[in-house]
Amino acid sequence: MEERENAIVSAAFRLAATRAWSEVKLADIAAEAEISLADLAGVIGGKADILQLYGRQLDAKMLTALETDPVSGSAHDRVFDILMRRLELMDGDKAAIRSIVETPAASLPDYARLAGSLMQSQDWVLSAAGIEDTGLRGAMKTTGLALVYVRTLKVWANDDDAGLARTMAQLDRSLRDGADWIKRLETPMTLATALSSLARGFMKARRGPSSHANDKTDTATPPPPTPETPAPETTAP
Repeated sequence: MEERENAIVSAAFRLAATRAWSEVKLADIAAEAEISLADLAGVIGGKADILQLYGRQLDAKMLTALETDPVSGSAHDRVFDILMRRLELMDGDKAAIRSIVETPAASLPDYARLAGSLMQSQDWVLSAAGIEDTGLRGAMKTTGLALVYVRTLKVWANDDDAGLARTMAQLDRSLRDGADWIKRLETPMTLATALSSLARGFMKARRGPSSHANDKTDTATPPPPTPETPAPETTAP
């Protein structure tokens, strides 16, 4: 399966390098990969799946490379280095990616799937940089880094300078802006989390006695009917 996936991704990117991604059809990809359309359908559900496969391949290559050559320095420097290495891994596919970034998806469901894949990749970047987080702060980090990556990717796709000066400047600026944005939101986030915890505790405290009281009322044995009070009828569920 992995071999066929690689063949499909390679075929799709060869085609994207010569025409707009929106003009690359599934039948074209099958023909380029030298497989039937039925075989293609057995591996992917659409073009968005190809981009997801490519993203996972990049993540695996990036993380493998970091095992032998880890990053160091400040959090900013570590994330900067990791994202630049990821872009370097895509260098041979730049022509195709230039086409893809203009129209990556053809429908809202495709955009949603690609957004999920993008966020997942940024989670790996944050993990590799040693700054992954949880909860609201973690979600904000991932979302912010995804926006940084997309902006940088668009600049990189059209940056033909060997030194990638424009790309590095964009990435550096975006990372610093993102870090400042998160710092400004730290106090509101802390307050929101505290208020949320307080509200949950308050609601739990209010529900506790009343729920126990209801339980006692519900489980208590009803008094036997008296001549004045006929027994209530029951309905089978």
